[in-house]
Amino acid sequence: MKPETTLFWDVDTQRDFVLPDGRLYAPGAEKIVATLGAITALARRLNIRIAGDVDRHFPGDPELTRNGGPYPDHCMNATPGQRKIEQTAWVNAVDIENRPLSDAELDAAIAHRGDLVIEKQHVDVLRGNCNAPRLIPKLLRNCRDLVIYGVCTDVCVDFVVRATLGQGPKLHVVTDAIAALDAERGKACLESWRAASVELLTFAQLKAALTGTEAGATDSHESFFTIRDDSQESPYFISAEGAELFALSSGLARFLYDDLIAHPHSLAVFV
Repeated sequence: MKPETTLFWDVDTQRDFVLPDGRLYAPGAEKIVATLGAITALARRLNIRIAGDVDRHFPGDPELTRNGGPYPDHCMNATPGQRKIEQTAWVNAVDIENRPLSDAELDAAIAHRGDLVIEKQHVDVLRGNCNAPRLIPKLLRNCRDLVIYGVCTDVCVDFVVRATLGQGPKLHVVTDAIAALDAERGKACLESWRAASVELLTFAQLKAALTGTEAGATDSHESFFTIRDDSQESPYFISAEGAELFALSSGLARFLYDDLIAHPHSLAVFV
């Protein structure tokens, strides 16, 4: 797997799905937040592009229970629950709204040097955004490996796998960076993906494949640690390259770590 021919696909890592107080919370999703942050950091460090889809719902959307659909209000436009979690925040993103765009506009979005976001109003990305059926083949044209992660395993992640299967690249799903609404349905998805030759791998295995290091080996450029913030454990991830800081909790903290690598035990924390 080579970074220059790999694309990461982030599925719906939004507050309403990932956080326990979210409107359509996937049980246990908060446990994958650290891994989601580590995947994002890995992409930034290796200059791997991140694309993905997000829910952006409006009162009239058919999938909402108020309109006879199966799901309660969630990820409603401009609400806190619709926002991405901090650990997977977009960088220099181009948004593909669910309105007809020309081929020239889609080509310009693909040529954009930042993240690419497909907004949708349906669980199936191909139905949730009218541009997706034309955009996805264009986006994957020069991609050899597509890495998929996010929520929910048995709903939107499954639809992304189906939408991209057979489009050219080899598909990889990061099993410790997904969470299901229903555990049994989630297990069934894993089996169906495996049967379709989708590779199921952990973050450690993904990192090893992209960096040429042995899975589980310590990377001198990365450190994990835990601090206490308001009596709750708050995991944080630091990528030393480029002095990038990725906070993996909703707690607010500022870190002084100029000599972190040279002096790993010397870290000032201001909360």
